[in-house]
Amino acid sequence: MSLKDTEKKLYESNSEIEKRKHSASVFDFDYKNNNLESEKKFSANKNWWNKMPFFQLNLETRAVIYFGGIVLAIIATIAGMVVGIYKFKQTAFSEDNVAVSISGNTIVDSTKSIKYSIECENNNRTKLKNVEVILNYPENFYPEENNQVKRISDRSSKILIGDIKAHSKKKIEISGKFYTAENYTVYLRAIMSYTPANFNSVFQMKSQIGVRVTNSPIELNIIAPKEILDKSSIEYEIKYTNKGTIPLKDLTLRIDYPVGFTFQGATLHPIDEIENGNIWHLGDLDAGTAGDFKIKGKVNGNRYDSKLVKATIFKNGNNEKEIVYSKAEGLTKIVVPPLAISHSINEQSFLNVNLGDVLKYKIKYANNGDKNLRDVIIKLKIDSPIIDYQKIKLNRGAFESSSKTITWKTSDIEGLRNIEPGANGLIQFEIPLKKNIEVKNSNDKNFVIKSIATIDSSDVAFSSLGISKNISNEVIIKLNSRVSLNTSIYYNDNSIENSGPLPPKVGEETTYTVHWKIANLSNDISETEIKAYLPTGVKWTGKINPQNENLVFNERTHEVIWKVGNLSAGVGYLSDTRECSFQIAVIPEINQTNQAIDLLSETILTAKDNFTSVNTTVKNEIKTTRITNDKSVKDSEYLVAE
Repeated sequence: MSLKDTEKKLYESNSEIEKRKHSASVFDFDYKNNNLESEKKFSANKNWWNKMPFFQLNLETRAVIYFGGIVLAIIATIAGMVVGIYKFKQTAFSEDNVAVSISGNTIVDSTKSIKYSIECENNNRTKLKNVEVILNYPENFYPEENNQVKRISDRSSKILIGDIKAHSKKKIEISGKFYTAENYTVYLRAIMSYTPANFNSVFQMKSQIGVRVTNSPIELNIIAPKEILDKSSIEYEIKYTNKGTIPLKDLTLRIDYPVGFTFQGATLHPIDEIENGNIWHLGDLDAGTAGDFKIKGKVNGNRYDSKLVKATIFKNGNNEKEIVYSKAEGLTKIVVPPLAISHSINEQSFLNVNLGDVLKYKIKYANNGDKNLRDVIIKLKIDSPIIDYQKIKLNRGAFESSSKTITWKTSDIEGLRNIEPGANGLIQFEIPLKKNIEVKNSNDKNFVIKSIATIDSSDVAFSSLGISKNISNEVIIKLNSRVSLNTSIYYNDNSIENSGPLPPKVGEETTYTVHWKIANLSNDISETEIKAYLPTGVKWTGKINPQNENLVFNERTHEVIWKVGNLSAGVGYLSDTRECSFQIAVIPEINQTNQAIDLLSETILTAKDNFTSVNTTVKNEIKTTRITNDKSVKDSEYLVAE
């Protein structure tokens, strides 16, 4: 239908459009009347917003609140941004993303230059600043220094790395040499310190590597016999060489002897000869330098025992911890041949003696095999200038002066004709020592008696001992030096002039001079000291001769001490005696009339024998006014007169 037709129908009377029901509208009068009440209700209800407290405020107050809200919103936004940035920075670094490692050979040769790589890695989003590594190592590792590696002690070096960027790494190589024992394991420890770019704190990371050194810079050998007899002498030869390129300083050598070993001496004196005789101070050993010495001793054990001797060269590091440079071992097997012999002197196999002693010898022999041994011969060779051969007395056997040997055969001991399995025998005799010996020159010192007992039979052939059939046993004796002390008192003396009445008188002072003289025969001595007390009534005048002697007087204890120190062998024999004198004074009291007055207590000399390591003591008796040494003083002039 066209627009015109529609319009025509609309205004046509009784049209269909006209008959349609009209919809209610707010513009209709009836609608307004009918809905006025509800409209009023709605208007009343829509004022709830204006009734809130905020809208009850005046306009100025509401503006302030609006502005405060905006500020708070801005602050909250900024805080959120700061927290976000902080969280971002925090997640930019983690210690778990930092690593340090050491890589290189774990099995190396001593004295050869070895390279190791130290790698520092940063897997964080931020860089690491001031990165450095402290490399710790034992004293027997010697790193090579360069621009980045600086040695800060004998056990550590500092390695400067610098900064490491985010997600990157840096590597540095170090070189060094190991100087330690064969098959010795040492450790290189790296401590990496750094500061993350977003932190002020210093962090650390650690790593280490173990290195086994397959050989040693010092070649150390023990030459030990493969076989020895029970209770027989043994000799070890020690040899050492510095094969390295640097000197090794302050070295010590220790020998760990096998069980049953008795030290008898060495060509190089140990520093603990009195105790164990197993420590030697070698000192500094330059590159290419070698040394050697021999050790003598005696070993006891059972058949087929293996005697292990160990040698160690080391130096004491920090906290006295040993830094070992080289080790060596020697193995000796104890064999027991059919024939056995041993001898002792005064029930010992190693001892020190004095002139005038009598040596009591015992020789024991036995057949430890399973067959009879015929025509056995026993010999004892003993040669020393301190033996008084003229006074040797033998019940059996014969002494031959040209060879200094005593021999026993079947003609002397019937039991030697045939010794059955398990049988044994004993020979006893005595050998006296001279009471005095003559010292002619400086070589007449450190006297030793070495006695060797041997036994053999035509039925014995023990190949492991060599071509000789003799089974031997050795005993070593050292002679202590004879140290003598003479204490004498004079009135008329050439060194110090005395005065006062003789005999001494009550109430008047009389002075005397005390002389101490020392002689030393055959060994050097040390730590020599002489002591004596002055009785309380005796005064010290202070006069001594020679004035440079180390002679002191303790006023409180009244003790006189002369610190002599070292004395060479032959003093008083090849040269003058060592002498010192000092003056004393006495004023007798009335209760001492007709008595001899004590002037000096017992005098005691102590010293150490450097050859035998024996502590020597010599004593002189108390001295009184009865001065028998001074022949110018009459025997009647020692009693106190009124």
